[in-house]
Amino acid sequence: MRLGKIMLAVTALVWIGYGAWLFVDPKGLSYAGFGFPHWSVTVEVVAMYGAFEVALGGFALLALLRPAELMRPALLLWALLYSALVLGRVYGILAWDGSFAMSFGGGHPESYNAGALFFLELPSAVLFWLALRRSRADAAPSPA
Repeated sequence: MRLGKIMLAVTALVWIGYGAWLFVDPKGLSYAGFGFPHWSVTVEVVAMYGAFEVALGGFALLALLRPAELMRPALLLWALLYSALVLGRVYGILAWDGSFAMSFGGGHPESYNAGALFFLELPSAVLFWLALRRSRADAAPSPA
């Protein structure tokens, strides 16, 4: 259960923090190569990268506060979400002739997808699935 709590705490911090930043500064996402040619793009970033990410991070935090009822559902949700991000990012990079290469330092928006994949999403998916598996073993009744 400890791995699950650590993963949920880190996830809550990252998603609430990142979401709150983009809620108040949506054009901050331009570091990833996003353009803002129309106000509707800005609204999309505020809604999906801002408010939605804060809400998801809030659920991770809520699971930490109410583990008896929400820990396993939260672990499953995050395992699925990170797995979907991995799948979507790998497919997108391959389908749109992207790159898995990374450049460190500023001004390299092509590195955003590979960096998110290798440093956040793939490790998080693996760790959330592992935490979910371990929580099932912790919840299993011991033989009498």
